[in-house]
Amino acid sequence: MSDMLRRIFLALLLLPSFFSSYSQDISKRLEAALSQKDSARLIFEEKLIQLPTQRDSGLYFYFLGRYQRTKGERREAVKSNLKALELLKLEEDSYYFIRAYNNLTYLESILGDWEKAMLYGQKALESARAVGDSNRMAYSYADISIVYHDMEQYDKGVEFSKKGLEILGEYSDPSPQVKAFTLNAVGINFDDWNQPDSALYYHYQVLDLYPQMDSSSFTNTFNNIGNTLLKQGKFIEAKKWIDISLYYNTKSGDKYKIASNYNNLATIAYNIGDFSKAETLMDSTYKYVVLSESREKLRDYLYDQFRFQQKKGDLKQAISYLERYSELKDSIFKEDRVRMIGEIQTLYEVEAKERELAESRAALAEEEVKSKSRNVLLLILLLGFLIVLGTSFFIYYRQKNKNRHLEQEAKLQAVFAEQETQKRLNDQRNRIAAELHDNIGAQLTFIVSSLNHLKFADFGKEVLGKKIDQISDFTVETVNELRDTIWAMNKDAISLEDLQLRLAGLIQKAKDFCPQVNFELKMDEGLDTQIQLNSLEGINLYRIAQEALNNAIKYAEAERIEIFIAQNGENQISLSVMDNGKGFDEHSLEGNGMSTMRSRAERIGKELKVETQPGSGTLVSVG
Repeated sequence: MSDMLRRIFLALLLLPSFFSSYSQDISKRLEAALSQKDSARLIFEEKLIQLPTQRDSGLYFYFLGRYQRTKGERREAVKSNLKALELLKLEEDSYYFIRAYNNLTYLESILGDWEKAMLYGQKALESARAVGDSNRMAYSYADISIVYHDMEQYDKGVEFSKKGLEILGEYSDPSPQVKAFTLNAVGINFDDWNQPDSALYYHYQVLDLYPQMDSSSFTNTFNNIGNTLLKQGKFIEAKKWIDISLYYNTKSGDKYKIASNYNNLATIAYNIGDFSKAETLMDSTYKYVVLSESREKLRDYLYDQFRFQQKKGDLKQAISYLERYSELKDSIFKEDRVRMIGEIQTLYEVEAKERELAESRAALAEEEVKSKSRNVLLLILLLGFLIVLGTSFFIYYRQKNKNRHLEQEAKLQAVFAEQETQKRLNDQRNRIAAELHDNIGAQLTFIVSSLNHLKFADFGKEVLGKKIDQISDFTVETVNELRDTIWAMNKDAISLEDLQLRLAGLIQKAKDFCPQVNFELKMDEGLDTQIQLNSLEGINLYRIAQEALNNAIKYAEAERIEIFIAQNGENQISLSVMDNGKGFDEHSLEGNGMSTMRSRAERIGKELKVETQPGSGTLVSVG
């Protein structure tokens, strides 16, 4: 069977089932045909259908335009939608009549003829307003917003898309698809207006509609979020969103959207230095820009090629693309075109005001008719006013008393807060005083005592020098400990990472003095170094570790000394110092600074434990 005979045979099989009964609206049959590829090809490409009425023909051309749009035949789609508008009537088929204008707005915007796009957008808006279709009014405002976006008039774009959102906010049954489209329109205008936070705010609102819509309906949103993140330099996160968008757009075959996806992916590639991949993605971008016939996408492609070549360092190519971009942009934004679009907008604004004036006059006339009945209502209103006045006074009096109680409560809260602040300050003073008394004060007393001893003792020159060196070293140590105290007391909180760094410095100093000893600082595996300790706990843990380390160095004769930090409950830590030295008798536990360490542990609500035996090392732990 030849190809022609096969087509005729399939058409003969299809037509009786397609038009066997007109009890159902033909629009439902045409809508169903769009989802059946073979049926759509026979019905729309072969144009075998002869329709009996003007309305049916109008619907046929409307759906033909939709089919041509999916095939990327945008100029043919424009003709089909215009033909549909010639045959359809707003009063009988407002649903398809308004959508035909919406389709024309989109198609002419993609093709770069924005004065026509603006004209059709305004006609769609006026038609939707005439029949009171809130969803289509909002959609038409968003359509016009996108035209302004493509013309780089982002302030106007935001203004018009927000008008659409206002209409949907006042409507009891807004379409989720229309709301998503309108939110996207606001978002892309903010995005290219260099206000990424506002753009993401509206794009993420689209995702809240996810339960009401199919995933493929969010392809624009996925790409738009990726585009905004890209401009913020968040390339890896942006790529995830754009890849999802590309997946759905590839399935639907929308060349305009695919061009946008590849352009964004190419931009990510050259920004992260993958020029080879960027080159391939740019080639893919150009392929789909050509197929989409979009001047807007060609403009974006040329500008991104300029930035790409500039990034590579190929200035000659960069200048070439910049010149082509400037040429195209000049042709798009000629003054007469911009003026014409402004005139179209002004014309429809004037018409809208005239319509509002006419409605106002009609309302005034109706008001005059009702003026007689108002006299009867005045007495009722006066009585109602007195009742409301009395009720208002009662509410006012109660609210005044309530406010007085609230003011008194607020004053009490302020007093309590002041007392709490004073208590915290007093605690801070006590901590500083205790730290200075326990540590720094004792060391300064030792220095003074040592100096007095030198004054009265009769030492030889060599011995005197050694004594002065010892006092000097002890003074330096005291200064360092004073710095540690100031470090801790200057902070409301000390992170575990801060404490770790301080202990590491302590161990480094010990290594310098005792190179024959193996020192090691260990942390519990998986321990969060961002755990916050209050300054009192931090400085006391540090001092305990310092004292235990000094004892191990001086008395233990150890070969290995280890400081270990572990987590002990949520945001609680334990600290231990262990050596393999000679240990000591339990009866001497209260010597060698043990009482000081125990006092420090009690001060922060912890318990100090010491495990030791002669010849088996020592373990000092606090937790």
